[in-house]
Amino acid sequence: MYHRCPKFAVTAVSLIWAGFMVYLLTHLQSFADYGGRFQVGAKYAHDYLSNISHSAFKEEAKTISTTSQAAKHKLINVVIQAREDNLGGLISAVNSVIVNTKSEVHFHFIVPQDTIVHLQEWMKVPELSNVQYSLAKLPAPLEKYYNAAKFAFLDIFPSLHDGAIYLDPDVIVQGDLADLLKTPILVKDLGAFSDDCQAGSVSKRVTSRVETLYASRLNLKQHEIAKLNLNPLTCTFNTGVFVISDADTWRNEKVAEKILDLIHSHERSSIIGPQGGPDVVEAAILAIFYRRTSPIDPMWHVGNLGLSRGSRYSPFFLNNAKLLHFNGHFKPWKSVRSFGSTFEQKIWDKYFIPDPFGRFVPIRKKYSEI
Repeated sequence: MYHRCPKFAVTAVSLIWAGFMVYLLTHLQSFADYGGRFQVGAKYAHDYLSNISHSAFKEEAKTISTTSQAAKHKLINVVIQAREDNLGGLISAVNSVIVNTKSEVHFHFIVPQDTIVHLQEWMKVPELSNVQYSLAKLPAPLEKYYNAAKFAFLDIFPSLHDGAIYLDPDVIVQGDLADLLKTPILVKDLGAFSDDCQAGSVSKRVTSRVETLYASRLNLKQHEIAKLNLNPLTCTFNTGVFVISDADTWRNEKVAEKILDLIHSHERSSIIGPQGGPDVVEAAILAIFYRRTSPIDPMWHVGNLGLSRGSRYSPFFLNNAKLLHFNGHFKPWKSVRSFGSTFEQKIWDKYFIPDPFGRFVPIRKKYSEI
């Protein structure tokens, strides 16, 4: 048996509904105004966060992963620039990537015109014959800036659109680059780099912390640099290893053009700071990327190898590092007194493949000298 709903209840519900509709109509403009205030507030919050150093963000910060289209296709793009005198370093770096990375890798090499044939022949050795790579040279206007590939590689390789990893030729990769490509990058940031004075860094320094600050590395009084309002006490970062999540973001923000403008301004007034250190390209990158870098896992950039003679780390630590960077003056292939028979040199030797032309020969002690 069904019970009828009392007539007064139906009337009450109808009155409530009618009143609610009248309220919506009379307050419609107020809701629109509130939405506008919300948009303004959101924009303010975004602008505020954009001015905070990446070190202030924790895990809850919104990030984007570099596992974009490139990771979906299981293809890792790696960019390396080299010249004739460190071409053997590039070969060792490439071999170390191939040996330790399970995913498919495509290399993008940038070398001088007179090095192209040499590299092509070296890449034909059995260990590297199946490696995928593209080869190009710097555009003529950029040839005088050796490190120009660090910002110009997207113009040199226009087909590169997703994530990519840049490596200097003096590195050895001991981890799977797919893990490095997964480095989380803040939405506001242009890439992931290793902080030169990061509190959690495992790289041993031989310089003082003052030498790794913007005040030392850049001429903050230079006209174009002064316009950027850089905090002189901000830590710099290393440009020898970095990850980008979206190449098109760089293009849309005209990153290369901004860096090149600063380089041209250097020709009128130096942008390099009192401490010196970086060349003009690295100085310009430091300025344009100010507070727009996310951190790399310290084990993915164990640097400062070769800053002094002899070993700087224990064999156990070196074996567990994901990437070794011989960014000091003493390269593992360059001088018999650089490393002697240290463990760092033995790691590099493990990945070196002899030059088929016999031009690049690492200097080693003779047996009688050991």
